Amino acid sequence: MKFWFGLGRTMTLAMLAALVVGCEPTSGSGSRMEDDADFVRGKSRLARKDVDGAVVSFRKALANNSDNAAAHFELGLIFYEPSNEKTNYVSACYHFQRHLELQQDSSHAGNIKGFIKVCKKEIAKDIAMAPIPPSEINAIHTLRTQLAKANSEKSHLKSQVEAMRGRLQQAGSTVPEVAVAAGSSPPSVNPRANPRVAPRPNYGVRSSQTRTHTLKVGESLYSLARSYGLPFSALKAANPRLMRNSRDLKPGVTVYIPAKRTL
Repeated sequence: MKFWFGLGRTMTLAMLAALVVGCEPTSGSGSRMEDDADFVRGKSRLARKDVDGAVVSFRKALANNSDNAAAHFELGLIFYEPSNEKTNYVSACYHFQRHLELQQDSSHAGNIKGFIKVCKKEIAKDIAMAPIPPSEINAIHTLRTQLAKANSEKSHLKSQVEAMRGRLQQAGSTVPEVAVAAGSSPPSVNPRANPRVAPRPNYGVRSSQTRTHTLKVGESLYSLARSYGLPFSALKAANPRLMRNSRDLKPGVTVYIPAKRTL
């Protein structure tokens, strides 16, 4: 296994060496780029194994001319070299791509495209294996806690709504509606027949003493009954239409407020 690994690495180094040696100018423009003083200095330093100095010189050549395809190529090789302390697949990929953009007819285009694929694979590995910073982990935990709390509050509110709906339905079913035919009078009650029985007020009949109230935002029949000192059943009896269709019970609707009367 070590033999094949070493053989593959040797072949890679040999290919890179061949590319460096075979990197000859193909046009007058390429020749002028390679004649740049900083580029020449970089090649000289690279020949002396001064990789750090070569990187500085090639970068200076790019500062002189950012379209120096030869300098991009040399930097791409340096950063791609697997045995080099300067190995940086992101930088290598960038410089190789810039070289191909600036010199589309490069004689090394085929090899460079292969190098770019390897760079992208290595970059993907680094991203997949990169540890998640503690701050991001804490942020994830915070979001999960907030989500759980929101779901709990939503469930609690839903339960409250269902309970309120049940109480409203129960109140509507237990309070009988008083229906009085037009032109007829309610049955009379003689309070003197039983002096211990207090007269019962009658709220179910509208009269000239019946008042009206325009419903405001936040008000309900329950709150109006308390405000006017009336039983809810009385207010309900005086407004059967609103009790039959709860959607009509909205701000601006007229509510009849019956007057207390003793029969």
